Amino acid sequence: MSMRALSVILLGTAGACCWQMASAADLVLDPGVIVDPNAQLPAVSGINGKWEFDPGLLTGGGLVRAAGSVSIPLGDRFGVQGDMMGTWTSPNGFIYSGALHAFTRDPERYLAGLTGGIVVSPQATLAVIGPEAELYLDRVSLEGWAGFASLNYVDPALVDKTGVFAIGDLAYYPMDDWRFVVGGSYVLGDLSVHGGTEYLFRGLGAPISAVADARYHANGNYTFTVGIKGYFGGNDDQKSLILRHRQDDPPDRAIDLFTAAGSQLFDKASTPVDLEQVCLDTETSNSEWIWNPETLNCDPVLS
Repeated sequence: MSMRALSVILLGTAGACCWQMASAADLVLDPGVIVDPNAQLPAVSGINGKWEFDPGLLTGGGLVRAAGSVSIPLGDRFGVQGDMMGTWTSPNGFIYSGALHAFTRDPERYLAGLTGGIVVSPQATLAVIGPEAELYLDRVSLEGWAGFASLNYVDPALVDKTGVFAIGDLAYYPMDDWRFVVGGSYVLGDLSVHGGTEYLFRGLGAPISAVADARYHANGNYTFTVGIKGYFGGNDDQKSLILRHRQDDPPDRAIDLFTAAGSQLFDKASTPVDLEQVCLDTETSNSEWIWNPETLNCDPVLS
């Protein structure tokens, strides 16, 4: 199966998952149910989701990004989440990505699961899959995702890549509605670090937060965004930010994978500095030659 076909299947699955979850978002808990206060909280408090809009900058130009996620409980101990992202970049065109999580969680202690993701740019397709985990220590959260990665280029002159990836973050909540995060990533040889923050506002009629994030890669590339994020569902519109992150939805890995992958999503085959000179046969009466990207050689121009 080609990487493009795999991307369509995974993104379609994530999109269908989001659609089905959203259509069921008007479900409510039976008010007659009596909850044991000593019982473990469910892995997902209720059908919920989030949306995000972020303009920003990246190496060589600007970007505008929209993203969303929907989570649904599977019984008390398990949950699934679908992530989708679309980003327009001024130097590279439109990029889209998706991720699908399946996990178990104790909202007071940990999350553990398996997550797969896809990022598709005009130049390449990146697919990853691996375990995802979170550890909750009072106001600190340790969050990680790692596994196998495969990068397939559109240009046959470029060599495809396979290997490993790892994304890790340390988050701290100085207040229930304020999060700071620092972390790093490794994706097929591309190293980066990032820092970000999110603040949830009260009294706006709906849960809305301001977000910002900056990422710097070892090769000098960067991404910086500032935007807004909104939440819905979860059975409590007044829920704090830290509880939303631990009782409702895991991080949007469609966004994380795109920013962590860096410029390798936009690689193009290098060509000779001056093709006219390289492809000029001075030993045969200066007849013209033309660069052939398939053979990586100069071929004669046939009259």
